Amino acid sequence: MDNQGLRILVVVAHPHDFVHCSGTCGIHINMGDSVTVVSMSAGVSTHNTRLSIELNKPPQERDPAVMNKTQQEFAVEKTDELRRVADLFGISDVRVLGFPDHPFFLHKYPEAIEQLRDIIFDVRPHVLITQSPYTSAPEMSSPGLGSGVQDDHNNTAYAVLEAKLQCLNPSFGSIVRSHKIAATYFLGIYFEQSQVDFTVDVSEWYETLVKAESMFQSQGLDAGARRTVDVTLGNPGRYSGTMYAEPFVRESIERYPHLIVSEAALTDSENTIV
Repeated sequence: MDNQGLRILVVVAHPHDFVHCSGTCGIHINMGDSVTVVSMSAGVSTHNTRLSIELNKPPQERDPAVMNKTQQEFAVEKTDELRRVADLFGISDVRVLGFPDHPFFLHKYPEAIEQLRDIIFDVRPHVLITQSPYTSAPEMSSPGLGSGVQDDHNNTAYAVLEAKLQCLNPSFGSIVRSHKIAATYFLGIYFEQSQVDFTVDVSEWYETLVKAESMFQSQGLDAGARRTVDVTLGNPGRYSGTMYAEPFVRESIERYPHLIVSEAALTDSENTIV
C-alpha cells in the first residue's frame, strides 16, 4: 500500500463508539499514518451495565463496590478503557473532552464546537471520521431514516461539522491559518446496507477487535465480545465479499483523476470461479 502520511482524526460521542472504526485505524497506523481519537464524553450515563445488573438484584445482594462508585470514578474507568483499547491499535493520542452524555445537546454546550475547532487546528487532519448527523438512535428511529429525535451521536456530528467549517473559514482577528479537511467519513454502522459507500476489510484484525470489545468491561461486553464482532462486522463483510469489514459513508461526492478500482476488487475478479 502507498504511504500517504495521512493524519486521521476520529471524533465519537462515547468511548465505545471508537470500535466501529478501530480496525481501520489500526491498518493506517501500520501504514505509517497517525490517528487521534477524541470522545466527546466519558460515557458515564451510557451503558452502565454493571449498575443495571446490581439494581435488578434485591438490595441485600447488591455489590457495594458497584453501588458506591461515583460518577467521577466511573468516568476514569471508562476513559482508561478507551486508552487501553486505542493502545491495542497503536494509537497514543486519545482525548476525552468530558461533556455530559445521554443526553449531550449541542445547544446547551456550544463551547464543544470551540474545543473541537482547536483540536482540528492542532491535529490538522487530512481525514475526519465521525458519527452520522443523519440517523437517530436505533431504538428511536425507522430503518435508514431516523425519527428526528436527536441523541448524543447526532449532536457530536453537528458539533464536529460546524468546527470543521469554522476551521475552513478564517475569522477576523485570528492568527491561525485556515485548514481544510480532505475527506470526511461517517461511521457506517448507523446506515442501511444500501447507503454504505465503502467498507474496509478488517478480517486480519478479527482477534484484536474481539479483544478490544472485551476490554470495555464497564459495558458488560467482555462475555459477548466475539458475538458482537461477528454480528456488527460480519454482515458488512459478507456483502462486501470478505469475512469482516467496517462500513463508512462519505460526507460528499469525491473527485478522482480517473477511475479507481480497489486491489481487492481486481484480485476477486481474477480469481472468481463461476
